[in-house]
Amino acid sequence: MTDSPETDRDDDTGPEKFRHLPPAVKLEDTIATHDPDPEPDPELGGDTQTEFTIRYSG
Repeated sequence: MTDSPETDRDDDTGPEKFRHLPPAVKLEDTIATHDPDPEPDPELGGDTQTEFTIRYSG
């Protein structure tokens, strides 16, 4: 029995791999289903504009 490359080939290899599109992705599978973590406060809760004004005025 001779094994030819054509008979040993899986469906996922060679030119047949590119003949069909993968299954479509549903829109509800692409949207985050949970709230992300809130961004950290870069000012650490302080009023940087007022502190700058007080520090460098006068």
